[in-house]
Amino acid sequence: MKIGENIRKYRKEKGLTQEEMAGFLGVTAPAVNKWERGVSLPDITMVAPIARLLGVTTDTLLSCREELTDLEIGQILETVSEKMQEGDYDAAFSWAMKKTQEYPDCEKLTMQLCPILDSYRAILAVPDPERYTDRIWQMYQRLLKSADSAIVQQAASSCFYFCLNRGEYEKAEEVLSVMPEKSLEWKQGKARLCEKKGDFETAYRLEEELAFAGYLQINGAFNGIYGIAEKDGDIARQRFITEKQEQLAKVMEIGKYHEVYLKFEPAMERKDREEALQVLEGMVQDVPDMQTFRRSKLYEHMAFSDAKMDSLVFMLRKMLENEKETDFLREDPRFQEILKELEQAGK
Repeated sequence: MKIGENIRKYRKEKGLTQEEMAGFLGVTAPAVNKWERGVSLPDITMVAPIARLLGVTTDTLLSCREELTDLEIGQILETVSEKMQEGDYDAAFSWAMKKTQEYPDCEKLTMQLCPILDSYRAILAVPDPERYTDRIWQMYQRLLKSADSAIVQQAASSCFYFCLNRGEYEKAEEVLSVMPEKSLEWKQGKARLCEKKGDFETAYRLEEELAFAGYLQINGAFNGIYGIAEKDGDIARQRFITEKQEQLAKVMEIGKYHEVYLKFEPAMERKDREEALQVLEGMVQDVPDMQTFRRSKLYEHMAFSDAKMDSLVFMLRKMLENEKETDFLREDPRFQEILKELEQAGK
């Protein structure tokens, strides 16, 4: 928070208008207005009078108790961990609480302290650990009301597992609603919650969806690396990435077709007629397995959209018929035979 925002906040808490504040300080109302809008800053000699008028310290007015650097936060967290490792949880907890009181507006500090304070209760086998629960929960609740959406999402994730591990499933469900629905964090959390509640069917489905989405994401990243290597002229890296994509398709049981077709584009780029035709022949042979992942045990609880095989085959055939990149294959009898086989497969 900047000084202008602080002036506006504490002026309103005092019930003062800009004109009244200006009168007390001997300045104009437009000057106060400019401070609050961040257009200008009060003169250094005005900081103490403003703080006294608003009933706050100069540190508070200047946000000195809010703005901690990442290094300073890291040092505080390291000290808390060291105190925890000494075995006196209560002393470490009290020290941490004083830091949150010293820097009440530093949400990043609170966000990173909460999981440490929570996890060390179990690590140190603290007697009567529940006596600390309310204070940790209150900190999470404050973070969930943050104006910073990133803080809210981090807090929601940590708070969700805080509730889940304590068996408070209704609270966990409530916190889950704060996360963007269908997001990675939401699905992971929902799967854990369904598992805890015995709804294994839904838990399986959500985890399988995460696994399938993970394949698509990783394969997409590999495509990106391949494209960079192509522009860079790094043929060895292109082949390396293609091999990795083939291995990935095997591990994730995406189907033989998807393992084979990865070699087609490199062969086309090199205008290697023999390899391109061999790959195409393999692709045609494996067309029935184009959607074999639908039958994989890895995804048996998922509901895939109904993509008809004849449509997929039609698109593949049209691509081969019309793309300029296939011109060097067009007169080859084997290529014409492949097109005929695809036409038959699409009927």
